[in-house]
Amino acid sequence: MNRLGICWVWILTVICVALAASCSKGTLPEPTQQAGTPSQSSTQPAAQPVAQPATASSQPAQPAPPANVIASGQFSADPDLRCDLLEVRRVSGGALIIKWRIVNAAPAQSSGGLTALQPKAISYDFSWPEIYYIDPAENKKYAFLSDAEGNRILDVFWGSLPAGQQRGNWAKFPAPPPTSNRISVNIPKFPPFEDVPISQ
Repeated sequence: MNRLGICWVWILTVICVALAASCSKGTLPEPTQQAGTPSQSSTQPAAQPVAQPATASSQPAQPAPPANVIASGQFSADPDLRCDLLEVRRVSGGALIIKWRIVNAAPAQSSGGLTALQPKAISYDFSWPEIYYIDPAENKKYAFLSDAEGNRILDVFWGSLPAGQQRGNWAKFPAPPPTSNRISVNIPKFPPFEDVPISQ
């Protein structure tokens, strides 16, 4: 064998010995990751955002009743009709004035759909003896006042109330004794307003 052949055999032997030594020590380089192949860490599900509990600010705000409303009640025939009791006050001449309003809380205009529905009007009617108040301290019922000609001293709405509209009402009554400071007010077709304070 010539010298060139001997040199190649020697070089190959040295390379084989070096590779064998590397394999025995575990120093072979790890395989490189192929492009487009997901790594072990990337196969883990991605962290999802934690759902935050709903707060008061994220929920639709409910309309607060006006500050001058003493109490409210729903119409017995339709909950969209509401009565707000506004004032119960002693006035001159030994009288008591009671003010309230009737509100049709139905939406004034419907939304959605191809055809818009007509706004809902609510019919409200009653008989006059249904307007009164009771003084629980005296266990006495009071009807509204009339003048010398028999005219009722009041302004009370009745009829068809369109959606989204309201009507103010008032009536004068004989005042209860000064010792009575709370009464029960009856507005027709609404729950009675109990223990209403009388303002001076």
